Amino acid sequence: MSEIKDTQQHPKVEIAVKNFGPIAEADIDLRPLTVFVGPSNTGKTYFATLVYALHSIFFQFSHTAKPIKKNIPHKLSSHHDAVELAFKRCFDVASVSDLERFGGSNSDSLEVSLNLSDIDLGNWHFRLRSGGGKVTLNEKRKGILSRPPNPEQNSEKCYYLPAARSGLLQSYRVVAGSLMDLTLRSGNGPSEIPTFSAVTVDFMRHLTFHKENGKPAPEIQGIADALESEVLAGKIIVTTSQGGYPKYNYCPDGSAQEVSLTRTAAMVSELAPLVLYLRGLVRPGDTLIIEEPEAHLHPGAQADIAVILTRLVRAGVRVIITTHSDWLLQEISNLTLEGLLAEETDEPASWLLPEEIGVWHCQKDEPVKEIPFHPREGISPEDYEDVAEGLYNRSVNLQQRFEKKKGEGERESS
Repeated sequence: MSEIKDTQQHPKVEIAVKNFGPIAEADIDLRPLTVFVGPSNTGKTYFATLVYALHSIFFQFSHTAKPIKKNIPHKLSSHHDAVELAFKRCFDVASVSDLERFGGSNSDSLEVSLNLSDIDLGNWHFRLRSGGGKVTLNEKRKGILSRPPNPEQNSEKCYYLPAARSGLLQSYRVVAGSLMDLTLRSGNGPSEIPTFSAVTVDFMRHLTFHKENGKPAPEIQGIADALESEVLAGKIIVTTSQGGYPKYNYCPDGSAQEVSLTRTAAMVSELAPLVLYLRGLVRPGDTLIIEEPEAHLHPGAQADIAVILTRLVRAGVRVIITTHSDWLLQEISNLTLEGLLAEETDEPASWLLPEEIGVWHCQKDEPVKEIPFHPREGISPEDYEDVAEGLYNRSVNLQQRFEKKKGEGERESS
């Protein structure tokens, strides 16, 4: 196979939760490509947001696993306060106890643990527990994780594209500049104005202050170009408005006319933020979280997005997604099967190995379970099969009833 970046360059990250929002229990290790599937309101977004929250606290899952000092306001007296504030902001809650399992008993304590291990630097374990109105933290270190960080090694960042990105893209200029900070929960008690989660605020901040005068990584730029040419069939154009904020338009292939994203197809406004992030922010080593990358896409385009995500993995980006798309999962299965073949693949590389992907099935009131890849069956959630079988059986039943009624009508008329 063609030469690629070693996708195992990321530290090994394991996250376990109990009684966390809608999640009864989960024990998940993040792979180069991590996928959360399952019915709505079963915890997919909760877990993705948790990854973002933990990433915001600890040097982006870096080799030192120390709190990011710049993210800890001076008024906070301890690491404990910084962790609590990060959870409050990312989930937009007044207290960490608000995240305790929905519908659980008073004795159901919330637990979150993060285990980080690196071949060269050892292991580090963090645990948060909330119950009885109290939040406790515990940390354990082994190896040499306490040594000073190397800025070049600890530059990994985490970016989150929320499910509401299309609407936010079209309205980001309404909430801009200093207003963003006002809408972010401060952690100092009830707020008198509506608040956004840190996920939303960070996304809108990136849109408001987006610049493309940097030097994107060539491999990431190539993926952004492919997304525009192969899926969007056009370019996302960035200009500056009279107010000094960036303005985003779409220019279809073969046309010189630019169209505001408010007037484009839903697919364009859904994928435009991904193009912008790849061109201006994401680098190899970073983590990219995308909720429902298939939203508003034709099944063929959903399969194309699976290829784009796989190319990001090959470029060294850790990708985490939530999805309801059977087509996207089927193409991921195809790309994983391709990775098992011994044949050479042409650049750009777009294949996976089974150990590089983790698909986790979220279900109501049940522990989150991994769906293993199978060379013949691919990646197939059981509830998808149940829905397909139910629809098929209903269709057959209706057709039989229709034919019976039709036959009775013909006999009566003869």
